[in-house]
Amino acid sequence: MRITTLSLLPTITYLFYSSVYAQLELDQDPKLDRYCGFNWLEANTYCRTACPSGLDGDCPVSPSGREQSCFQGAGCFNRMETLSWTGVVAILFDADEHMKNHQVTITTSTKASGSENDNEDNTAANDVTPTAALMNKKQETALEQTLISTLQSLLNEKLYLASLEVKTQSYDRPCVEAVFPAVWERGDPSKLALDVTMRMTARYIPNSFTVYTDSDLGDVFISGLGKVQAATVSNLKNANPFFNAMTGIAAVPEEDLAESPSAMPSSSPTRDFDQVFQTKIDPTPTGSNGIIFSIKTPKGAPSVLIMGMKFITNFEGVLEYEVYSKLGSWKNFVGRTSDFDLIASGQVTGKGPKTWVDIIQGDHTGTIADGNETSTVNYVGWKNVHVLGDGGERSFYFTTTKTFLNEDRTAIPILFSSPLDSEAETLRQYGMVSTNNELELYEGDGVLDYPWPTDPNGKSPYYRRPRGPIIAFNYDRAPCVPNVNFTGWPCPYVQRTRIPTRNPTRKPTKTPTRPPTRQPTWKPTLEPTFTPTAAIASNATKIANMTIDNNQSDEMQGQERPADTDTSSPSKDGSGATSTIFVASKWHSTLFVSLLLAFT
Repeated sequence: MRITTLSLLPTITYLFYSSVYAQLELDQDPKLDRYCGFNWLEANTYCRTACPSGLDGDCPVSPSGREQSCFQGAGCFNRMETLSWTGVVAILFDADEHMKNHQVTITTSTKASGSENDNEDNTAANDVTPTAALMNKKQETALEQTLISTLQSLLNEKLYLASLEVKTQSYDRPCVEAVFPAVWERGDPSKLALDVTMRMTARYIPNSFTVYTDSDLGDVFISGLGKVQAATVSNLKNANPFFNAMTGIAAVPEEDLAESPSAMPSSSPTRDFDQVFQTKIDPTPTGSNGIIFSIKTPKGAPSVLIMGMKFITNFEGVLEYEVYSKLGSWKNFVGRTSDFDLIASGQVTGKGPKTWVDIIQGDHTGTIADGNETSTVNYVGWKNVHVLGDGGERSFYFTTTKTFLNEDRTAIPILFSSPLDSEAETLRQYGMVSTNNELELYEGDGVLDYPWPTDPNGKSPYYRRPRGPIIAFNYDRAPCVPNVNFTGWPCPYVQRTRIPTRNPTRKPTKTPTRPPTRQPTWKPTLEPTFTPTAAIASNATKIANMTIDNNQSDEMQGQERPADTDTSSPSKDGSGATSTIFVASKWHSTLFVSLLLAFT
């Protein structure tokens, strides 16, 4: 065969686009990235129809009659986004025919009246109630697979239907009947409706022309089921005898349902922030040293905080465990403990294959016997870890150590489930084990040794895949309150606000804050002083002058008066008239000074 430059063009184009559009990683199943197209470039660009089998015959023929081929490594899978939708699928039966072949009876017994001395059995059945049987696991699987194969042709041009899972089932739910069109005549006693809650996931590649939401996925499912109702009924009848009396099938969104009010008061309408995510305990589990797996948050869901974990082991004795974790996928990190964080370790006692064992919360110590010597070991209590919202992923590696062993010297196993799809054994194809509104749990790899070995090419004999973890998580569904829908980490800081006071901070006083002044007194507060103050200096000067004049008059006694002295003045005959006048004048001066000082 000649190789020309033109013949190399597809290969060159493939290598170019494989670097632009994400190809599958080494540990991903090649079946996930097989898509139809007229050439590889068209398959890579549009990713319209998946062909997991790799056969060209699975690709549709165009309206013009042109055939498409199935291309490996189309570069589609890792560019896809996941959508999820939950609804109720109503399966209608002919009541008489379905009850004739698929019914169970409920018998109620009562004590028949009789003599106290009667030793015979006085128990008599008084009520036998027939009721329609629910689907068993095999019949649920037939429903899931039939709907997937029937509806996939409707979604080929838009969405790739990844999974469809039965969640709950019951007959004639009133809330479902209320939202169905009257033409269905669900109230007709000749009809019987099995209402099955189902969760569907699909994948698609968003582009500038096509963007879907979870509600769009539900609309496509409901309308598509209506278009192929007759074919779906026929396919289900052929799939399992349980559906032989089936007459119709339809679906409604779960969010449209409104359960009828109960007679008793309901509990709080809001869920607690602290929740438990728990898988079913597999009655026929397998197990080994450890398991590596991941959990995710659904599209649009907020971030959550994982606050604890439980596991199952068939061992009933002391064992030692370690829990490692990292953000993101564990793929390509198998055996690389340094890329993980140790978030818990310790010693616990196993309780058998039907009882959960809690990972210890606080730091603690344990003892290990080595011959005649006993040593103390410090262990790490559970450290809370977050999972980012809006499709964020976190991986966990959980293992027992070789410190304690079974009696036959084999490792103490952690139990997990076999593959959801038996055909996926040995393949790196991981299904969803369980889900709720906040978390999705996926299959992982069982690890057969400790410490875990690396597995770069997926061929290590120490791994079994895929395996479903049997696990339970305690988590906070809204760790960033009041931002309950926050999808990042860490939580944004919100400053606390103080509640304003409704009343004044201080009580009003009934009396004045200052003490009242004393009542004025009419009595003088100080005794009068004889010392003149500056305020009466002028008066004091006059009084002093008067005193001096009097004193001078006193000194002139016994002296001869001047010539101009009045002859009518008293004589100096010793009669005392002059002295008496002086003394009286001095006394009046003193009295006047005292009164003046007192009233100044």
